[in-house]
Amino acid sequence: MTPDALTDSARTDGGPITVATLRDLRAQALRPSPPPAPLPAVPPAGPPLLIARPSLADNQARAAARGWIAARAGQRRVADPGDEALLHVVETSALGRPPVETVARAIDADLAELYLLLAGHWLTLAQGAADRRYLNAALKLLGVCLVAPLPATELAADTLARSLEALDTLTVHSPWPSGRPLPVVETATNAPATMLEPRIAVLAGADSRGLPQFLDAARNLPIAGVVLHDAGQRAEPPSSAYASAWYPASDSTRPRPVPEPSTVPHQRAAHRDWLTIAAHLADWRTDLLVLIGMDVVPSTILAVPHLGTINAHNGALPGYRGMDAVAWAVLAGDPVVCSVHHVTEDVDAGHVLTAREVPTGVPGLRQSVKDTQLELLTDVCLHVAATGFLPAGQPQTGTPRRHYRMHPALRQRLDTAPRPNGAAA
Repeated sequence: MTPDALTDSARTDGGPITVATLRDLRAQALRPSPPPAPLPAVPPAGPPLLIARPSLADNQARAAARGWIAARAGQRRVADPGDEALLHVVETSALGRPPVETVARAIDADLAELYLLLAGHWLTLAQGAADRRYLNAALKLLGVCLVAPLPATELAADTLARSLEALDTLTVHSPWPSGRPLPVVETATNAPATMLEPRIAVLAGADSRGLPQFLDAARNLPIAGVVLHDAGQRAEPPSSAYASAWYPASDSTRPRPVPEPSTVPHQRAAHRDWLTIAAHLADWRTDLLVLIGMDVVPSTILAVPHLGTINAHNGALPGYRGMDAVAWAVLAGDPVVCSVHHVTEDVDAGHVLTAREVPTGVPGLRQSVKDTQLELLTDVCLHVAATGFLPAGQPQTGTPRRHYRMHPALRQRLDTAPRPNGAAA
């Protein structure tokens, strides 16, 4: 690529793509180039997971990937388990992780061509199955390829043109939720209460802005202590769109009250120092653990609380597991729903204890989501304090669907979508 064809955001996040980039690719596509060396034919088997790791993508892995993609060429259907498995591996790999310019150095022209073939397959799948997660992944693969050495063929220009067309024709419904309440599940278990006053502990990110609000709402609950979990080294550069979850800009200027300082004991633990965290929870004889602003926690932590661990998620389960759930729901025209679930080793897969559609209005969608999550967590804690056990909850039903960080080009479509009259951010 020529230096002036890429924007700074393209070098960092792989997007958005400029018209100059498209012209540059088309110019390259007109140049004659020798065909790539043929690879040995490998019958398509399972999904070619190794191609998501450039260091492991040897000739055999590449040949298998070409055969796997070729066997699916032009098919417009619901994604099969192989597509779903490969999507997960690609989305959780370093591909598309900012800064993309650094990741692209490990990709040669042949591997870039292979990624473009996969992106083309997923663009077709996104259209036929109406699953925008595959458009999202295709944009990330394309963004890496635009920075990496490109094959001098029509493929790169065609893939980019198809991506731009998919973005141009994307319909954003922007329903902006109505606040319809969902039923709170408070079905008692058959097990008798084992304590007169359950001891509740909190594990929170050290920079969590929701923690003071939760402690203020839970001031009459038996909170034994709080462990502040230090953040690790920042993975994304400050200029990256991935540095925070998507929310519409708020037009609210109403100040929020500052909670009184909490008198609950606080401890601090280094990033992923799970043994220290488990020791604090054990010292407090924790019955219920509440997660606030935390990533995935291991079984070492989940094994400590006698009753279990709960977490609030900003999406309806199981359809909106994973990241950027609010953005994905808005993009699909679905209501934004917050839920509290019993945490298990399978991420976002435990019984749903309570759920509620997020209301609109002041102070904006971001704060409304946070308020709803904390209210639901408090409701479950009140139930535990009153009964001595967790609500039985409801097992998740329906098709599980894991979502991933939304590409900047899709975020821009959300930012520019019209809102219904009277809807607040």
